[in-house]
Amino acid sequence: MQYGPHDLQRGDYIVFAFAGEARTDYPGLRGQPFFKIVRGLPGDMVTVSGRTVAINGQVVGTAKTHAFDRRPLDPIAPTVIPPGHYYVQGTSADSFDSRYRASGLVRAEQVLGTVVPLF
Repeated sequence: MQYGPHDLQRGDYIVFAFAGEARTDYPGLRGQPFFKIVRGLPGDMVTVSGRTVAINGQVVGTAKTHAFDRRPLDPIAPTVIPPGHYYVQGTSADSFDSRYRASGLVRAEQVLGTVVPLF
C-alpha cells in the first residue's frame, strides 16, 4: 500500500475512510476503511438515466433499488465532480459506492492510500 496523498488516476485502487451520510443509519460505517476503484475524477460529468450511472457518457453501473436490509437506495444526483473529490466504485455489482447518494463522492482527505490488488 502506498500511504498518503498523491495524484489519483482513473483505475487506481484506493483504501479510504468512509464518510458518507449512510453513517447516520449504519453507525458501524464510521471510519470504516473501504476498498474501491477510482472511476471518476474532478471535472468529470456524472449522469443518471433511470438507475444507470455514467461518467462522461460511459456507463459505469446500475444503482440497486434497496440496501441489504431493504432500505431504499437513491442513485447519486447528476453532477460535475468538484475539485478534491472522486467517484469510486467497487468490483461487485452489489458494492455500496458512489452510485448512491448515501455513500457519495470521496473527498481527497478521506483517501488513506493506493493499493495494488493481488487478484
